[in-house]
Amino acid sequence: MENDNFQFNPAAIGSPSPDNEPQGPVPAGFNERFLAYVIDASPFVLGAYVTFSIMVKNGVVQYSYAAENKWKLVWITAYLIYETFLSSGGRATLGKYLMRIRVKNADGSDLSFAKAFIRSFCYFVSAAPLNMGYIMALFNTNKRALHDYLGGSRVISIKERSDWADGLVLAVSWALMAMLTVSWINQNFLRMGPEEKRLVAAAQSTISKVAKLEEMHKMMYGGYTEDMKRLAALTGNPAAVRNEIIRNININTLVIATDGRAYKISAKAKNWRKTEVSVQSVLTR
Repeated sequence: MENDNFQFNPAAIGSPSPDNEPQGPVPAGFNERFLAYVIDASPFVLGAYVTFSIMVKNGVVQYSYAAENKWKLVWITAYLIYETFLSSGGRATLGKYLMRIRVKNADGSDLSFAKAFIRSFCYFVSAAPLNMGYIMALFNTNKRALHDYLGGSRVISIKERSDWADGLVLAVSWALMAMLTVSWINQNFLRMGPEEKRLVAAAQSTISKVAKLEEMHKMMYGGYTEDMKRLAALTGNPAAVRNEIIRNININTLVIATDGRAYKISAKAKNWRKTEVSVQSVLTR
């Protein structure tokens, strides 16, 4: 050959080109991360609900919205400890172990206990804006959620799955997301929660007290009245009546309708949907 500069280098054969250099561990996908989260969180959610119900049933604690929230806080703390300990030092939570994924620092090293705690606590930051912090993982190449950015972490896959297994993970995760979405809509918009029920009950109690004042008025003066000031005066403490109405009834919604012989009292509670409550006299012949 005329080209004396030609060199043959067997070691170069098969070496990757710059464009094909290994990219490191594969980021864990949104669906497998979601399933891992459900597996890890479910025992704590169920535990909080079941144990609180048992305590109320057996008279250990009296039900109230505040008492329920305090008990939930105990289980949330337990969940944070679980997530922090098993996400640090190269360990894995049950969900992540089953999904064959692990939490690492952004540089690929094991997460420290402190960083694992920050990351676990930031789950609630991700959940706050309608779970948008979690959904972020769908729209970036590293599949990092908001709590990953805040905790300086990333989640990687440690074992490749078959196409069949990937399809199963996809189907199960999206089915669960659909169920949870329907449940959330039902809980927050269709069905009343404990706090809403409390507000409606308070409004009902207030107008029932007004109804008792109507009965007192009839006994004293022979008929019912639409004059709330007159009714409040019967208690000897009109200011207390006014304060209770302001506290439990939506402003300007209390209506007393009467012809002197019968009455109907209606109002709207202070829950977000402004539930109407009412009470009326029993007609006698």
